[in-house]
Amino acid sequence: MQIPKITIPFDKLDRHLYLIIPAAGIGSRMGISDSKQFLKIDGVPVLARTLLAFSEFSEKSGVTIHAVIVTGTENINRARDLAEEYKIGFVEKIVEGGATRQDSVACGITALSALERAPKPSEPVFIHDGARCMVDQQTLAACYAGGISYDVCVAATPCKNTIKMAKTVDSSLKEPETASSENRRPTTTVVDHTLDRSTLYEVQTPQVFHYDTLLLVSSEAKEKGISATDDTALAEALGISVHLIPCSYGNIKITTPEDAALAEFMLKSRKI
Repeated sequence: MQIPKITIPFDKLDRHLYLIIPAAGIGSRMGISDSKQFLKIDGVPVLARTLLAFSEFSEKSGVTIHAVIVTGTENINRARDLAEEYKIGFVEKIVEGGATRQDSVACGITALSALERAPKPSEPVFIHDGARCMVDQQTLAACYAGGISYDVCVAATPCKNTIKMAKTVDSSLKEPETASSENRRPTTTVVDHTLDRSTLYEVQTPQVFHYDTLLLVSSEAKEKGISATDDTALAEALGISVHLIPCSYGNIKITTPEDAALAEFMLKSRKI
């Protein structure tokens, strides 16, 4: 299954883009005590690289960006200082997040409504991970075009690995009788079946919504008690179609030390 590419001349698109950047990662899987948003990749903090990618997109496309950063209370001033240091003028608000990513995005939506120029109903809103700093210009352009065409869309890549659906089974009856009770495992995980890789996609960010659709999804999910770690999964749960937008495998999120090393390598490769 191939994702169709969307091509819309930029001169026919609306020129405003709204951006929510969840940036509250604590860096536990990075093995660092500081927030991973401020980890330096080739000398530049992760969050700054993310903002600079959008700054480049704005300059090249002529699209006006209105951004809200959602982060922890302790990092609000740091994020503001970082935006000033790297001359990112489109960051209009920096607000405190919630207990979960879904809560933090909801805080970002509230902040958008309070901007001097609040989004119009059909204008696109990007939700993009602050730690996904390697996003390329082609992906941003494709997602922006998709955000004009569709109520909901998301950057995605075809799955390269074979994916197994797992299940947990009671293994106590399968343990040898000679095994001591303390060494016997009551359950084990086995393969239930193998999924068809040709239909599987890994979703990334940006995840893009028309503003009115985002308001609907957020309010309905809260009212119905629907929770998810992925913004577009809320739309799916409410029966709203989510369109896939082709993007780069290089659009990685900095989560582990291996991710940071890969990002460093990618940046050095771009300079060669």
